[in-house]
Amino acid sequence: VSSSHDGLIRIWDVATGECLKTIYAEGNPPVTFVKYSPNGKYILSGMLDGKLRLWNVMGKFASSSSQDGSSGNGSVGGVSTGSFGLKSDRFGVSTTQGRGGQCTKSYSGGHVNSKYCIFSAFNVLANPNQKQQSIVTGSEDGNVYIYDLQSRAVKQVLVNAHSDACLAVAAHDKKELLATGGMSSDKCVRFWVPSSSSS
Repeated sequence: VSSSHDGLIRIWDVATGECLKTIYAEGNPPVTFVKYSPNGKYILSGMLDGKLRLWNVMGKFASSSSQDGSSGNGSVGGVSTGSFGLKSDRFGVSTTQGRGGQCTKSYSGGHVNSKYCIFSAFNVLANPNQKQQSIVTGSEDGNVYIYDLQSRAVKQVLVNAHSDACLAVAAHDKKELLATGGMSSDKCVRFWVPSSSSS
């Protein structure tokens, strides 16, 4: 899968080089980031309109699809100051939409993204004590935002994580560990663990 400043997300057949599907959001905002979900059924995209969108790509790859991704934006709830991790034993999105290329959820109201390519990550480790899943994203204000995958609400903010825009985030696939990277005025990579963690 690839993203482009022309506003298009393209899904490719790696064997033939054929473009199987083209996806775009209403208004055609530039797409700066794309990533497959752990189960390969969804694509997370970041766009310069300040929204993250989750696309269902498991339907038929027959035609291009356009969705605005703004329906049901969900309120920005209270910000947690506890553990950053919102984990689950499985990745799943509650949705009634099934056609490939449909935007099933969008996330906004927390992070700022209008100028730079900002990476995001799924935080979906198996943890019997925490049944929620999350999306972690950097922001041009230097904070790191954690959205609840299902409700789309901001669950936690790592305030002043970086002194410049936070462009990169990554979530470890086996441990409760996040890594974030700041822009040129910050020049730092920081690692985050839950405050209750003893390791």
